[in-house]
Amino acid sequence: MKEIILNKIDEIKDEIIDLSMDIYNNPEIAMEEFESSKKLASYLRTKGFDVEEKLAGMDTAFRATKKNGEGPKIAICAEYDALPYGHACGHHLIGTMSCAAGIGLAEALSEYAGEIAVIGTPAEEIGEGKPYLIDHNIFQYYDLAMMIHPFAETCIEPTISTIGGYDFTFIGKTSHAGAKPFDGINALDALVSFYNNVSVLRQQLKDGTRIHGIVLEGGSVVNSIPEKAVMRYEVRSEDMKYYHEVVDKVVNCAKAAALATGCELKYGPFERVCLGLKKNTTLANVFRSVMGEFNIEEHDQQNGGSTDMGDVSYTIPAIHPMVKFVENGADAHTLEFMNASIKPFAYNMLINGAKAMAMTGLEVLKNPAIVEKMKQEFNNK
Repeated sequence: MKEIILNKIDEIKDEIIDLSMDIYNNPEIAMEEFESSKKLASYLRTKGFDVEEKLAGMDTAFRATKKNGEGPKIAICAEYDALPYGHACGHHLIGTMSCAAGIGLAEALSEYAGEIAVIGTPAEEIGEGKPYLIDHNIFQYYDLAMMIHPFAETCIEPTISTIGGYDFTFIGKTSHAGAKPFDGINALDALVSFYNNVSVLRQQLKDGTRIHGIVLEGGSVVNSIPEKAVMRYEVRSEDMKYYHEVVDKVVNCAKAAALATGCELKYGPFERVCLGLKKNTTLANVFRSVMGEFNIEEHDQQNGGSTDMGDVSYTIPAIHPMVKFVENGADAHTLEFMNASIKPFAYNMLINGAKAMAMTGLEVLKNPAIVEKMKQEFNNK
């Protein structure tokens, strides 16, 4: 069966690489991946999968399924949204790699009972896809989920941070900056004070915590006291409880700035909170047991990133290995990484990654008791 699966993935290798290049050359940002999702779903349909598009009412989500009786139910997550400047996070590789893994693993259903689903999850870059599908009870049906994310180095159980983003709006009062500045209430002053408060706060934060932001609005004309200023911050933490503590501290920084300047403060989330990754070493070790054959070698621990796969990991056992796909050491979300992600090394790892996931799934189908071990670990953490 192993040989059959690996041969199947080799058989479709050129198709998968061509599909990946097509998605790379036609990038679509989060929630607008209409063509990318359609191409992936259509391709899986040609391979005999039952495909449901607009999954749970989400326009660019899909689910492709093959089933044989009652056995382990395995979800393989596909991502395909781009950043505004292109596929600098390798999602063109993720989507097609997951399809190849699903197609290969489905060959095992001729011998083993179980269910294989490739789930197209949009909008990872803004954390909308997987949480939405969880809210609509899609992932709860499965026993486990997995995907591989291209990266500069390899880490099978990366530390993924909880992340959430918030907008802070300061409302003041405009007046002529030259004639009567004393009649105004300067919203930009409040924003600058807020920024400085947060900058001082960073010194006191635990390791593994990040606060990063941008100014969205700081006034419209230079000769008037700004009556409105807007700051956007994201907060990350490896510890979910501490994440909420830090958010409260940031809010207090904003309140202090508003009080000091006499401004009104309004604040709220601009994106949903994505949870950190809940590790499942049982499932990760299954992946480790097969990865060596496919030139995947673990390096140092990775941390600091965030993904909505974290939400999946708090719903069912899941893994999200970060695997070296580039030879130049470039980090994701850079142009250097984007350029390297279409090199021969990256496409060789695309096929190897698909094979490693398929072999991981095969071990689960062959040994359903692994599912219970995964769930036991999941429930005890």
